[in-house]
This record gives sequence, C-alpha cells and structure tokens, in this order.
Amino acid sequence: MNTDPNKDRLTLADVYRLAVTTDPAAPEAADYQQGLARLKAWGEREVDIVGSPTRPASSARGQRVTVLGRRTLLQELTEQACHPGAEPIVLVGQGGAGKSTLAAALAEQAPGLGRMVFWISAASAGEFALGITEVVRSLGGSMAEANLITSGSADAADLFWRRLEEAPREWLLILDNADEPELLATTSAPVDAATDLRWVRRSLRGQVVVTSRQTDPRVWPDARVVALGGLDLADATQMLRDLAPAAGAESDARALAVRLDCLPLTLHLAGTYLDSDVAEVLTFADYERALDNAAGTVMARAGEISLTGLARHGLPEARDLMTLASCYASNSIPASLLGPDLDEALEGLGRVGLIRNDRRGISLHPLLAEINRAEGGQAWHTAAALLADAVRDVPFDIPDHWPLYRQLGPHLLAVLAARQLNPTYLHLLAETAIQIAHAFGRSGDNGAAVAIYQAVIDHSRELGENHQAVLRARHLIAWVVADTGDIPAAKAIYQDVFERRLGEFGPTHDDTLDSRHELAWIDTCDGKWAKAERDYRDLLHDSLIHRGSDAAGTLTTRHELAFAIAAQGRLDEALSDFEQILDDRRRVLGVQHPQTLQTQHEIVWITARRGHYAQAEVLFRELLELRREMEDDHPHVLLNRHELAWVIARQGRFAEAETIYARVLERRDRTLGSNHPDTGKTRFALDELRQGRIVDAVHLA
Repeated sequence: MNTDPNKDRLTLADVYRLAVTTDPAAPEAADYQQGLARLKAWGEREVDIVGSPTRPASSARGQRVTVLGRRTLLQELTEQACHPGAEPIVLVGQGGAGKSTLAAALAEQAPGLGRMVFWISAASAGEFALGITEVVRSLGGSMAEANLITSGSADAADLFWRRLEEAPREWLLILDNADEPELLATTSAPVDAATDLRWVRRSLRGQVVVTSRQTDPRVWPDARVVALGGLDLADATQMLRDLAPAAGAESDARALAVRLDCLPLTLHLAGTYLDSDVAEVLTFADYERALDNAAGTVMARAGEISLTGLARHGLPEARDLMTLASCYASNSIPASLLGPDLDEALEGLGRVGLIRNDRRGISLHPLLAEINRAEGGQAWHTAAALLADAVRDVPFDIPDHWPLYRQLGPHLLAVLAARQLNPTYLHLLAETAIQIAHAFGRSGDNGAAVAIYQAVIDHSRELGENHQAVLRARHLIAWVVADTGDIPAAKAIYQDVFERRLGEFGPTHDDTLDSRHELAWIDTCDGKWAKAERDYRDLLHDSLIHRGSDAAGTLTTRHELAFAIAAQGRLDEALSDFEQILDDRRRVLGVQHPQTLQTQHEIVWITARRGHYAQAEVLFRELLELRREMEDDHPHVLLNRHELAWVIARQGRFAEAETIYARVLERRDRTLGSNHPDTGKTRFALDELRQGRIVDAVHLA
C-alpha cells in the first residue's frame, strides 16, 4: 500500500481536467489550441468543461486541491458563486501567489453546485480568443460563430455573452492570467478606471472569476477584488513539511518559508525538490543556504537548485529542455516540439515540479517560463526548426490532420512573437506559419487564418516587404477580405502583391501564377466572366508548362475555368470539363478531399441548372454525406444545404425548402454575420420563397 501523503495531491491544472463530462446529455468537453490578435482556433487546449453536475469523473474521487491558509476565503468565494447576480471576483497578486490554484479550487466545487466550468487563458490575445472559441463551441456554437465573436467587432462581447446566457446550466467562468486587462476591454487602449471591461460581467446565470497580476483596484471597478500575497507563515511552514516530511524540524521549515516569501509556487518547488531522488541538499536548512549560492530572484534560485540537482544526477539535458520548452506557449506543448529521446529528462523535470507532463503535452507555470526563456540563441532556432519539422510531411488540407495544426498554433505564434530569430530561421518559421494558417482556413476558420497571416506580416518586417513569405501572407489575407464582400479592397491587395511578385520572381514563378489566378477570380466576382475565361486559359497554358498537369494549382485553374464557362451558359461544355477534373482530383487528391468535393458540387449544380432537380436533390444529399467530416456550419456545408433547398423548391415542396432555408439563414447569420453576402443570398431566397417565387442558386467558384 502506498502511504505517500502527497500521492493524491493535484496541481491546479489537474483540477480542471478532473470533471470532463461523462454525461452524454451534457455539452462535450472542449479541446484546446491558440492564435494571435484575433486567432480563433478550435480544439486541444486550455478550456475544460465540467459536463455533469452530479457525477464527477472517476479520477477525481477522493482528490482535492490543497489551498492551505485560504480555506475560509475559498468558502466565501464558493458561497458568493451560489448567489445569482453576484459581482465578478478578481484574484490579484504577484506571479506564484496561488491565484490560479485558488481559482482551480473554486472550480472543483462547481460540480457539486450543479455548474459547468469554463476555463479560459487570458495570458495573450490569441489564447483569449482561442478560449472564447472553445466555450462557444462547447455551448453548441460553431467555428464560424466563434469566428464572428473573436473578430474584434464592437459587439463581440455581447455576442459571446448571449451564447453564455443561453447555456443549459449555470456556470463558472474563469479568465486566468489576465495580466493585460485591456484584452478584456472593448478597445486596445491602456486600461484605466474608465475602461469598460465588457468581457467581465455580472450574470444571473453564473459567476465570473478573473486572475491577474494587475493589482490596482481601479482597473476592476465593478468587481470584488481579492488581493493574494504569500501564505500565512504557519500554513507556508506546513506546506513545506507536507511536501518534504523528512527534511527537518518545524523551525527550519519556518525559516525557509520566510526565505521563500511564503509564495505557494516557490514553496512547491522547494518541497518537491527536497522530497525527490535528485536532491543535492536534503534539509530545509541546507536548502536555505543553497539559495544564497544562486543568483536572481527567489523563484529563479529555486528553479536553478532543481536544475542543478538533475544535472548532477545524470540529466544535464534537462536544463536545455526547460529552456526550449519556455520558447513555446506554456501549456500543452506536444512532445514532437521538444526533440527525440528526452523521456528521462522530461520525467526528471516533472519529479522536481518544474513541468507537468500529461496526455495533452508538456506544461509549465508561466512565471517559470519567463525565468527560463532564453534571449536569442540556439534555443529559439531549435524551436522554429522543430515546428517546421512537425508539419513538413503533413498536408494541411486533410481534415484528419487539422487537430495537429490546432495544437501547434499557440506555439508557432509564441515563437514568432518573441522576435528572437535570425533571418534564416524567421523565413523558415514564416513559411511554417503560412502552412498552419492554411489548415485553419481550410477548416472554415478564416479568422484564425487571418490572425496568423497578419502575425507573419507584423513579425517578419526585417525580411523586407517583398519577401516571399510576407507576400504570401498578404496574398492569402486578400481572399478572406474578398469573402467578406469587399472585392475592391481584395483586388487592390492582389494587384499590389502580383506586381511585387512579378518584379521579384518573374512571370512563371509559382507564386506569380497564384497571383494571376486570383486576379482572374476577382473578375468572376465582378461578373466579368469572358475576361476571366481568357485569363484562366492563358494561366492554364503557363501552369501546364511550369507546374505540370497534376499540380494542385493547375487543377484549381481548370476547375475555375470550367466554372467561368458554366457562368456564361455553356453548361454542356462546362459539365464535360468538370467531369474530367473530378476524375483527376479523385486520382491526385482522393475521393473525399475538400477540393474534390467542390468539383463534385459544381457537377450537381449544373445538373440542377439543366432542370434535373430530382436528380440534383439526390446528388446534393449524397454530397452532404461525403462532407460529414466538416462541421455543420462549414461554408461548404451551408452552401450545399442552401442549394438543396433550391432544388427542393423547384420540385414544388415549398414548406420543406422554407424550413431548410430558414435553418441555413440562422446559421449563416450567426456564423458569418447578417451583412455577409452569403447570408444576404439566403435571406433573399427565403423572402422570395415566402412570396411564392424561387431564386435560382448562384455562387462563386
């Protein structure tokens, strides 16, 4: 029997992983990820949902967060959370004071109160946007709806709170590490007493808790501000003795606690080290003396003692591994980003409490990451190279690969934003960023893609405005601009990028050919079908020569050329071309590749345009089944449903068509916004149908 008193002690991160729902009637537990500026991504990161109010996960039985010295405060906060309409709670204090631990302990009480728990990291704009995304998704929203909410619009907070107020049960919302309160405001201006923190609200449906190093109470005017410092000396002493029961007398533990400022994180590091098998100093008194021989803050000294112990026990690589891990976002670092053959070093870092290693990856306290983060040098270059290696042979347009890209997003942006790379590695990381952004875009999350593209532009200026990666990012942003309906702005970007590419790379470079393709596509947006056809034919000639017949770009040009032909009424010619393209895309890309399904969609659309509505209905329904891997609110799926309603209406089943149109309109309005062109098309089709008129479906290639 294991009698270790610390065996069931949980870290704060363990707590909000405890009660992932096992109740099939409850919302699914969210996954986690990240971005920058307006990054909206999707799954695999720091938002756990407590799904069942009555049945916590089995792993939680008998386990609790230790909150020495703060049990009375925890009880007060728990009681407040039970009262609807209570003011937000803001836990403030320096790093390592235990703010997140106290919030986690409060979260542990939530299942017993019948509450869901939403945990969002507000450590950066990207992590905050990601967390918002995952809460929206867990409450039944789609990626596209989350896109709209995290797009930076003036009503973003209102849209989020509307979804939150409609939650099936009461909730606890924790906004962790909000050290830059402006992230919670309506603008990016510096926060002062007059700032409207619209993301932080009072609610009859739940309780908001914020943790922050920003201690000025004027920043939190409408909240209960609870300042946390060190633990009471008696509790700090007891914490050390609990962690390292054989390390000495109570008086020595008390002296060490004072030396460690009674901060929970430093106490945890010291006690965990003293009780480990790598301890070079074995007593509280020896540890206090060892602190005098190290440099830096008390926190840095505690970390140094642990790393030295690991090195002297045959794990010198643990120090470099800690430095490398600190280059990334501090949560859920996949093992692939830390290099091969490091199991022993990872285990060692875990034994002394410097990291946590679980099924989601490696995590470390943000303050420890700050302390260990390198200023320039090989660690950052290694981090960039490992990110590039992680996606080198992973196609971005395959749905099965998207979860990997989601997980890498936070770490990509952390390395990019650090500005520690030389031009060679910055180029490598910028190209990797574009590949990762492609994955977000293909999943339907254009907002996340734009955020990454913009990050490439913002953080790669030293490469020059005509650098290939910078121009690629601008080129790809233009498509998202066009998708919102601002064709003139998109055209201006495309034209400028084309001219720069033409001058830098020449007329037959792959990127220049891409620019020519999108300029032809802009003509289709303006209804200049004949001109677009001519430009596509010229481009196809050059693509066949310089890219080859099976290149993705060549296949896309053939697809859009066929669409331009169809748009001019030459349906038989276009159908023949699309059928050949479908065969080639199935051969080259696969039957269920999204681009293959796009070509299949155009064949069904032409079938309907030729008046074969019953046949088109069958084919549209088959296509929906093939698109089952996509979200219900993915733009391709909504287009499919919109056009299914059209062919049903053409067969005289107005009531059925109206129902489908109404559902598509609700989803497009919620996910794209009421002013998006696609939303307008569905609204118009529905309004006309209710007047007994049918609007034939049209769309862009």
